[in-house]
Amino acid sequence: MRLGFSTASLAAFISSFALTACGSSDSSPSSGSTQQSASPTLALKEVSETRAALKAALRTYKNGDAAAAQEQVAEAYVSHFEEVEQPLDAKDHELKESLEHAISDDLRADMKAGRSPAAIETEVKAILADLHKAEAALR
Repeated sequence: MRLGFSTASLAAFISSFALTACGSSDSSPSSGSTQQSASPTLALKEVSETRAALKAALRTYKNGDAAAAQEQVAEAYVSHFEEVEQPLDAKDHELKESLEHAISDDLRADMKAGRSPAAIETEVKAILADLHKAEAALR
């Protein structure tokens, strides 16, 4: 029996669960040991990795593959930005919150809605500018 799910659909579905779990504002000791142990040095490296991943997602979106671009943004968040959250939160809570929502919610939603490549590029540039601010805060 074939269910009609593509690999990309399944990956997007799984990524959405990962983002939901990761986007929690729960600050209990059991909420993500990796986040709690991330050093500012590691966070700086992961800011750079987040930046590179978002640029790659923008290229993918401009090439017409919105679904793959959304997956790349989800991966950027889960694999890289999560390591930035705790150290950045300690330095600049508002910036951390802004970046978290811009990457995990807004950018993916706008890609899914089919906004123009120019609009997505503007959005990514704003996130990159905020990542630069995050680097400064973490230094």
